[in-house]
Amino acid sequence: MLGKHGVTVRGTPAAASGHGGSVLAAHRSAPLSDLVEQMLTESDNDLAEALARQAALASGRPVSFAGGAAAIRAALTRYGVPLPHASFNDGSGLDHSDALAPLTLARLLALAASPDHHELRPVLSGIPVAGFTGTLSTRFQGSGEAGLIRAKTGTLTGTNTIAGTTTTASGRLLVFAFMTQGTSLPTAAETALDHLAEAVAGP
Repeated sequence: MLGKHGVTVRGTPAAASGHGGSVLAAHRSAPLSDLVEQMLTESDNDLAEALARQAALASGRPVSFAGGAAAIRAALTRYGVPLPHASFNDGSGLDHSDALAPLTLARLLALAASPDHHELRPVLSGIPVAGFTGTLSTRFQGSGEAGLIRAKTGTLTGTNTIAGTTTTASGRLLVFAFMTQGTSLPTAAETALDHLAEAVAGP
């Protein structure tokens, strides 16, 4: 292939260490906190999977779907997050065999809001603001709760979810997680979920 493009290749290719070579370019990733925020705000499935692979690498597991899923379970277990009937098969949640209980998401959000776990704060700062940012920019329009609710949505065929936080008029922070399964009317399901979130945020 190189020859076809006019590049002269001498000798037989062989593996080498690269020691002593010249650096042609270097690029550093954004901080992990920024990546988590971007992934949640834009619901970036590719980035979610990449983060799961990084978790697998950091924990000494295979850098694969299975390794990422195992790393996710281990991390949640370490934080004491309940995992009733949980099933992890990838990092993005696109696998239809994945399963989570609303309790799991609510507990994770509560931990992220806790003053004892500042390392989890990007989970809260990354989830979209209702009516303004990310995947919620076009939802809650005209609602009195626009701007007061922060939530992450989840959408697959037949499945719609919303989980997030809101602050009551008295200043109390609440977390919520609602899920629907088996619907053939996704728009109606989203509307119902939004109404539930608004009810939590209401007086």
